[in-house]
Amino acid sequence: MKSESRWNWLKWLIIFCFTTANGFCGTSLEQDVKSGIIKLYNLESEDVEIELRNRRLDFDETINYDSLSFNPLTRTEPRGLMSFKVTAFRQGQELTSDQIRVKISYFQEVLVTTDRIGRRDNITPDKITLKRMEITSLTDRPLTSEDNLSGIWALKRIKKGQILTTSLIEMIPPILNGQGVSIHYNSGPLEISARGTAMEDGHIGEKIRIKNNQSRKTIVCTVIDDESVQIID
Repeated sequence: MKSESRWNWLKWLIIFCFTTANGFCGTSLEQDVKSGIIKLYNLESEDVEIELRNRRLDFDETINYDSLSFNPLTRTEPRGLMSFKVTAFRQGQELTSDQIRVKISYFQEVLVTTDRIGRRDNITPDKITLKRMEITSLTDRPLTSEDNLSGIWALKRIKKGQILTTSLIEMIPPILNGQGVSIHYNSGPLEISARGTAMEDGHIGEKIRIKNNQSRKTIVCTVIDDESVQIID
C-alpha cells in the first residue's frame, strides 16, 4: 500500500512536470524555480515571495531543459525555509537533478498600529492603518479590515507598528470590574432584586463574582446584559 502511494506521488510529480513545461520557455532558471514552486502549491503569486537560499544546482540555463519537477524533501506547509529536489527534463527524458533550499514568505494587507495602544484601550481608526506586511511567522489570524472594530479593546499593550491579530483584541465586556449592577433572583413566583458591584469583567452568559451591596457577601452570577446579572441556583 505504501509503495502504491509513493508511486502515485511520483506520477503526480511527473504530470506536474509536463503540464507546466510551457511556463519555462524564455525565462531564467531562478524564475523557473520560483514559478514551479508557486504552481506546485497553487499559491497566489502576488501574496508570496520565494527567495533561493544555498542554491546547489549543478545545472543552469546552459542545460537545454524544457521542464522541471519539484519534490519537497519534507511534507510540511509551504512556509519559511524548505528544501526541494529539482529535476530537469527534456522531451520527457531526465537530464540532471540537484537540491535547493528556499525561503517562502507571505505578504498581506493587514491592520498595523500607528501608535502604542495600552491594555484596555479602545481600538479606533486613528490608531491603525492598512499596510502590506509580511505575515509568514504569524501564528494568529491578522485583521484585514476596519469593519466591525466598534466595541473592541486591546487585551494587552500593543507596540507601534505591530500587526493586529485576533489574540491581541477582544470585544469590550458589557460588565466591567467595579461596575454597579442589578442582581436578579427568580425561583418560581419569587423574584428578588438587589444592587451589587461587579468584581471582575464579564461577557453575556459568563459567570462572574458579584458583591451584594447590602449583605456585603460575594456571590457568583451569570451576566444577562450590560447592567444586570442573575443569581445561579
